Amino acid sequence: MTGFPARKSGLFWPLLLLAAFVAPMPALAELKALNHVDPKAPCFRWPAVDYDGDGVFDRIDRCPNTPKGCVVDEYGCSVDADGDGVCDGIDQCANTPAGDPVDEHGCSAAQRMGSKAARSATTEGTAEAPKSTKPASPPAARPSAPVSEVERQLVSGGKVRLENIYFETGSANLLPESETTLRDAGEALEKFVDLIVEVQGHTDTRGSGSYNTKLSQARAESVRAYLLEHFHLKPENVIARGYGETQPETKERNDEERLRNRRVVLRVLNPEVLPKNVKVEEH
Repeated sequence: MTGFPARKSGLFWPLLLLAAFVAPMPALAELKALNHVDPKAPCFRWPAVDYDGDGVFDRIDRCPNTPKGCVVDEYGCSVDADGDGVCDGIDQCANTPAGDPVDEHGCSAAQRMGSKAARSATTEGTAEAPKSTKPASPPAARPSAPVSEVERQLVSGGKVRLENIYFETGSANLLPESETTLRDAGEALEKFVDLIVEVQGHTDTRGSGSYNTKLSQARAESVRAYLLEHFHLKPENVIARGYGETQPETKERNDEERLRNRRVVLRVLNPEVLPKNVKVEEH
């Protein structure tokens, strides 16, 4: 009588059950991974990765390797309200006076003594709290990011053409390739909170004038919406306006010149808030 060795040894059925259990595991793992996505990723779904576990996805986390327990802002950078070098969440002594050296818990010698005195007073039946002799220090300023080309042009000329902004054909839907330039633009605008800018949309001359005006307006509004959603900007200071084909840069003698006419431009409307002695390009 012939048969499988496993069947002869009595292991056939246990091995068969084990194979039935293990086989679906990769498929289940793949299905589970599909649910871990970043719903706020622009234009498309992005894997929701957060390696330092601070609650901010790595896509926008500007401060990787944040220590465990630190309170972070929306960009994943730790918050230190009293500026003592120990982040909120780990800091056990808030409002440390400026300049006082602190321990790993964010407490100065005076605060440690005051804490002991308060505990002693409570034990002895007195409720008098220690008095602070110095005012609380303001939050430490975050270091400025390196100046981008977008910021340089915005400050030096009051007007910047946003290169590498792409939309779906005949649509105002931004493509993922646009994110780098939009991030540079948003970071530059954040440094000038009172700056009023016009987001200009322009098209080439193909199609009717009314269609191009509507399309350029929709694209300008799409860029404005992205900037307001991802950066700390005042909505009333960011204005979208579509100019259609009315302000061409070239005569459109070839495809390259038509491409130059399809553009998004940021133009400063109140140049007085920019650094002094800067000549702003006229519209």
